[in-house]
Amino acid sequence: MYYDYYVYYLSYLSSLYNGYPVIVRITVVMVVLFALIALFGMCRLLFTGYRLNKAARRKDEMMKEYADKLRFIMNSAINYDVEELEELLEVDQIKNRSWTFDLFTDLILEVRDALEQKQALNLINYKNCLEAMKLMPFWEKRLRTSVIMVRKNALQTIGLLNNGLNTGLISKSVFHKNKHLRKAARNVHTDLDSYNPFRFMEDNFDESFTQLDKIRLHATLVKRYNEGKLPNLLRWINNSKNSNYISFIIHEIGFFDQYEAYATLLEMLDKQENRDVRMQLIKTLGTLGITDSIPYLTARYALESTAIRETIIKTLGVLRGEEALQFLLDTYAHTYDDHLKIVIARSIIKYGKEGDENLIRLQDEAKDQEKVIIRQVFAEQLIVKA
Repeated sequence: MYYDYYVYYLSYLSSLYNGYPVIVRITVVMVVLFALIALFGMCRLLFTGYRLNKAARRKDEMMKEYADKLRFIMNSAINYDVEELEELLEVDQIKNRSWTFDLFTDLILEVRDALEQKQALNLINYKNCLEAMKLMPFWEKRLRTSVIMVRKNALQTIGLLNNGLNTGLISKSVFHKNKHLRKAARNVHTDLDSYNPFRFMEDNFDESFTQLDKIRLHATLVKRYNEGKLPNLLRWINNSKNSNYISFIIHEIGFFDQYEAYATLLEMLDKQENRDVRMQLIKTLGTLGITDSIPYLTARYALESTAIRETIIKTLGVLRGEEALQFLLDTYAHTYDDHLKIVIARSIIKYGKEGDENLIRLQDEAKDQEKVIIRQVFAEQLIVKA
């Protein structure tokens, strides 16, 4: 009975719809489509808000129940066993769900970072907390999944937890065809592996070395340096043909004050043809404060391109020395490029009182246009001091 009723009205609406002009029918279809999209969007918005509120409530409840306990344990001078921590944290009452492990991970990292800033972290208790709450097995299990985003997130979390690494678990990820997963795995390997951590740095780290890779790898090298486990970085330059990677390693040599690389850097400056690498070599010599390189840099100045000349001038401003200052003054006198004059003047002013006196002398001797250049440099110095 009801079926015939529905069929009747459906046929009626269909015939009514077909009786309208084409433009009206198209309009009706679009209105209905947009109404469905708007309804779907509102439902999704409400659902997302519900999930966010629910997650916030869960986090607040966990903070109230466990934050003070974890802060006390990880700040305590007493070392607790895993069994004692399981009893203190009442681990057997915790729900064994994925969101629970996610929240516990965020909470323990938040407490750890706060205590590390105060230099009050008990590392043994921190690692025992990870074991008591079974966080490492949970994230290691996620490494075995085939979903790339889940594996990548698990890799990054294991790197943040900084509690060692089973390299067998990431053996597939370090050679994965997905470059983002592959790079994340190689970075974690370099960060946490204790047997051969710099395995991938001998091969350009990755075939495509990006700015994000530089940030990640720099953070890893800083950690290794603080642990006293950073080798001579020159060993990774000779086997590489990636100029971007070579420039990064040369920059890190300067950052970590590896003065023993000085002679090799000068040799590379003779042999290296890539402009960006040559510029980084010169900058690193300045960062290391190698004043013995001043005669070499001044001798090469006339042979170099404009970009490298500017780098030499800036480096001479960092290195300082009577020979370097005299070279800058002579170069300024024989230069007709206003932009280069500004660069030279900025280097001269870095020589302190002596540099100021020479710039004032140059200003007195200069034409009106050149006086504007020197005034600009003095004005920049005042802004920096302010």
